[in-house]
Parts: sequence; structure tokens; C-alpha cells
Amino acid sequence: DIAGAYKTLELASRLDAGNPDIERMMGRVKPKYERMEAQRRSNLSQDEVHKERGDDAFKNAQFEVAIEHYSKCLDLLSRSGKSLSELAMKAHSNRAACYKQISNFDGVIEDCTAVLEVDPDNVKALVRRAQAFEGVERYRFALQDVKMVLAMPYAKVGKSNMDMCNMMQHRLNRTVQQLKAGNC
Repeated sequence: DIAGAYKTLELASRLDAGNPDIERMMGRVKPKYERMEAQRRSNLSQDEVHKERGDDAFKNAQFEVAIEHYSKCLDLLSRSGKSLSELAMKAHSNRAACYKQISNFDGVIEDCTAVLEVDPDNVKALVRRAQAFEGVERYRFALQDVKMVLAMPYAKVGKSNMDMCNMMQHRLNRTVQQLKAGNC
């Protein structure tokens, strides 16, 4: 598995930079991986190309560029009647991540909602949307999404999301109670 070997060596080189054994192995694996990756990319459809370019831009913290590519991907998918496809859900999810990075909370809410209409139990979309709702001071909606996540099995949610949602729930409950007290 060349891709798996490459990813493992890439991680190892970050953990142990300058290790000659890792560099030697990387020198053998990287050219094979790059040829394989070039071959894979040459077979992509236009919508997949835009999604990949969006992914590359995201990795380089070029969030506006990534948003453009994800939007083009979604536009092409919509025109071909595939707006509910798995690729469309990934593009919405990734574009939401970009919007979150640039604090465009309305964009996060819109894209996460599109994902949740197809996959109502998508933990990542629920957490992101809850954070975005909190960012636009729609605390009750944020609390709803947080409670949905907390009601899911721990194994599906994961420790970090569970911990974050617990903290958010406490903070949101306090905020809602304070708002109620101030409005009476």
C-alpha cells in the first residue's frame, strides 16, 4: 500500500525530522506515490478536480480560493443533478470548514444544514453548525445541535467532540438562562 506507506512516512518525518532512515525510505516511496497520485488525478471528473483543488487550497490556508473551488464543484454537481451525492456532501462540509476559518457563520450554517438534510446524524456538521449558531448569537439553535450530538453514542462522537459539546452545553445553558432573566 504505497499511499499508506507515504502517509506513515510523512507523519514519521514530522515526528523525527532529519532521521536518515525515514528520509531514505521516503526517497523510495515518494516518487511512486506521486506517480500514483498523478494517475489518480488524471482520471477525475471536472467536479472532482474542483473538490481536490479546494482541498489543496484548504491545506495551504487559502480559504477563499478553496471556497471558490468547492462552489464550482457544487455548481457542476447541481447542473448534472447530483446535488445530493456523496461528493456534494463532502464539498459542502469542506466549504463549511473554510467559512468557519474566515468567520462567515451564515455560510457555515447554510452548508452544514445542506449536509444535515441528507445525513441528520453527521457529527462534524452538527458541531460546526452549533459553533456557528453561537457565533451569530442564536443560542437556542446551538443548544439543540449540541444536545443532538450529546445524545449520540460516544463511539460515534469521539472524546474531543463529546468534551467540546459538554462545555458548549454548559456555556449555552448559562447564556440562555441569563437572557431569560434579563428579559423578564
